[in-house]
Amino acid sequence: MMLKKMITREETMPDNEIKDRNKEAVKPAPKPERKAEPAAGDDLKPRHKMGLVEILIFLLLAGVVFIFIFGMQQMQREKEQELALQEKFEEILPTFQQIAQAAKTYKENDEFGAWPIDIGEIADPTKINTPEFTFTWLEDGIVQLTTTKEFGKEGITVDYDLNTDSYTVTDPDPGVKPVIKDSWVNQ
Repeated sequence: MMLKKMITREETMPDNEIKDRNKEAVKPAPKPERKAEPAAGDDLKPRHKMGLVEILIFLLLAGVVFIFIFGMQQMQREKEQELALQEKFEEILPTFQQIAQAAKTYKENDEFGAWPIDIGEIADPTKINTPEFTFTWLEDGIVQLTTTKEFGKEGITVDYDLNTDSYTVTDPDPGVKPVIKDSWVNQ
């Protein structure tokens, strides 16, 4: 018996071809070509995309501008309100002098030289009181003005001492507007 031998032959590639195939396998795919852009005229500018930093700076600047504008408007409104309240208060200041003069006349004409007991003895409360302010007479020659809700805040008192010719402003809550400033009475 004879055995047949089979010889197989492997074909081998030369080293150059193996390297070329490996290079082709690793080589990136070619990039698609860009389409030709239309001819740009002088008036067209290149596009610029806004980055995150530019957007944040823009928002920050816009916020500062809005805060400034609205803050200034609020300050202007508050100043207008304060001027209106000051005008109302200055309109009532001569009433202090009228009451003071009437009280001094009363004291001079009183046989005991005493101050009046009530404001009704020296002035008509319906004529001197306003919706914003009420007057009362305190002992020892003091005329007291008290604000009402119509003024904007109830309970602010202004005391006028006839003996010393001085005013005292007492505000139960000076941090809340409206207020009566000391400069309004010490003019």
